[in-house]
Amino acid sequence: MDPAKEDAIYNERFVRIICIGAGASGICLAYKLKRSFVNFSLVVYDKNPEVGGTWYENRYPGCACDVPSHNYTYSFDPKPDWSSVYPGSKEIRSYFEDFISRHQLGHFIHTSHLVESANWDEGKGEWEVKARNFETGQIVKSTCDILIHATGYLNKPAWPSVTGLDDFKGIKLHSANYDDTVDLKDRNVLIIGSGSSAVQILPAIQPIVRKAKIIIRTPSWVLPDISTETSVFTPDKIEELVNKPELLMALRQENERTMNSIFTVYVKNTVLQNQARGLLESATKDILGQYDMVDKLIPEFSVGCKRVIPSGFRFLRTLKESNVDVIHSSASSFTKSGCVTEDGQHHQADVVICATGFDTSYVPRYPVIASGLNWQTEWSRSIMGYMGVGVASFPNTFTMLGPYTPVTNGPALIAIEAQADYICSFIDRYQTEPIHSISLRPSICEEFKEQVAKAMETLVWTDNCRNSHNNHQIGGRLPTNWPGSTLHYLEAMREPRWDDWDIQYRGNRFAWMGNGISQTEWDPTADLAYYIRERDDSPHSGRKARNLAIAKTGSQPARELHRQAKLGPARNELSTGSITASGKINGV
Repeated sequence: MDPAKEDAIYNERFVRIICIGAGASGICLAYKLKRSFVNFSLVVYDKNPEVGGTWYENRYPGCACDVPSHNYTYSFDPKPDWSSVYPGSKEIRSYFEDFISRHQLGHFIHTSHLVESANWDEGKGEWEVKARNFETGQIVKSTCDILIHATGYLNKPAWPSVTGLDDFKGIKLHSANYDDTVDLKDRNVLIIGSGSSAVQILPAIQPIVRKAKIIIRTPSWVLPDISTETSVFTPDKIEELVNKPELLMALRQENERTMNSIFTVYVKNTVLQNQARGLLESATKDILGQYDMVDKLIPEFSVGCKRVIPSGFRFLRTLKESNVDVIHSSASSFTKSGCVTEDGQHHQADVVICATGFDTSYVPRYPVIASGLNWQTEWSRSIMGYMGVGVASFPNTFTMLGPYTPVTNGPALIAIEAQADYICSFIDRYQTEPIHSISLRPSICEEFKEQVAKAMETLVWTDNCRNSHNNHQIGGRLPTNWPGSTLHYLEAMREPRWDDWDIQYRGNRFAWMGNGISQTEWDPTADLAYYIRERDDSPHSGRKARNLAIAKTGSQPARELHRQAKLGPARNELSTGSITASGKINGV
């Protein structure tokens, strides 16, 4: 009798996967699984009625991406017909909707489903997930072998921590949960905050409101605007990029090469850091001219410590408009008619817009229970994450855009891709070996955090500023972004460190060997002599050689390391290029 196919080496068992979140991360994971796996099921839950994650939730006036559009796509799925350099949230969301449609991923996604709990069953080696269907009100129970939390970190609005917020009788809005049906025409509007959202909101509403006041507790570094001629792509330019993919590829690659050349702007006291500070400080003073509080709008901390804001000169100019008042203080309490600031002044308003960012504590909104531990409680004490994807002591579960993800030196989408590939490598091993569970050892997380802390001493995110990486509290915690460049992260994530994980098996761990027949012999179209070659094209044995081969060493002209001419002292045309919030130079 011939051997059974199921007994071949590395036979694939059926694997059940649940992903929480249908933003950029969950969508990418669904694509990667569909592309590379067959014997699996996938359910993607999302609390919102539509996909897109943060790009669905953020719809405040002026909301747009701060990464050049042609680089805010998956690396393998360009979009040639972006309307502008910094596209609005609706256009970005349409990119992800179109991606789902083209790759037929919609059947995996269950919108209007809020996950309420996840519990690990050690005996069965599976997760039970409960989600509430908002359309029916029913609780849906489902089980899986692998649970992935792709909820991101920009999805929990942080309201001001001051007294009396509920006492305000006017309209309260938050930039991360904005009601775009509210008419601001001829209203007195108070904006709290001076970060990315506030910088976009103020210029968008200033022409229509009666009076706009903005409370600025601490300033942010802002960048020159892209000129009007280059901010919107003309029909001819769009047609050219659509019909000439080689031009689109050249544009995307040049943008990426530029941003990846300037990571040392995020390293304290480097040439690029000092050049950037001098350039932006001088430009801010030039824009504000004789503005009486110009010094209060120049940060004391390093460039990049707090998110750097592109197209910020429009914001600076708006501050000087006759119907705009700037309050250099912080909100201390609310009243029925407005807000009291720490300087004792009361500011009346019809509408208050809290552009106060997000709760970036990374604590899940729902209980996640395993072995008597609740992830919510554990991370309330101390974040025990690992390289953006790992959670100590919780079996068969991963995060995407979790703590220690690179979100500064480049668009987050390339990091998302790396994380999806990394997680898929674990799914592949789980599927082809008799594994019961895979969990990250707590001692590994402790060592990992020690190394992160050591690296962070030299980086600007430990400077004296509030940012999302420290949950907006100076010295509150070890910054949770990746302690290095995007390229550094890609190399770190390329090959899993299996010895960092505790792997438990069902029965004999070598059962994957099967009955001696290969998978190749079960493929009737495979070449049974595939290893006979004319030259050695196998991967290099050394890590450095492998990395250099992937990076196409020798393919580009030699460059000056850790320098960027656009930041040099001779540069004076600020409107033609700028460092973006993600570390890019625009206008190249």
